Amino acid sequence: MIQGSSVDEEVSRRVASEAKGNGPVLVILDSNHAHDHVLRELEIYSPLVTRGSYLIVFDTVIEEMPADFFPDRPWGPDNNPKTAVREFLKTNDRFEVDRQLEAKLLITVAPGGYLRCIKD
Repeated sequence: MIQGSSVDEEVSRRVASEAKGNGPVLVILDSNHAHDHVLRELEIYSPLVTRGSYLIVFDTVIEEMPADFFPDRPWGPDNNPKTAVREFLKTNDRFEVDRQLEAKLLITVAPGGYLRCIKD
């Protein structure tokens, strides 16, 4: 287990070291849900994901929730994992949203957050 902030340089370096050369790599992001934090996680950890595997971003559903649903949190509509995913995908062509996988689920907290890696 590696404990610390997911965007801390030392933490991300250790994660990359553990992932290197260990076969298929799946990354799941589920920490601070603010747009800037998630976007930074996407930038840091997306290179680790291997083609055919996934980068899964949880709690993208926040974008569809009422603005007052999280009164004690810094995230909400327009500042959440889904907005970060949208921005990330504008400049990254290694990933696509896997709507087919999402359609198989009866319920999810990650609509639009199942990103399949399609390129090395």
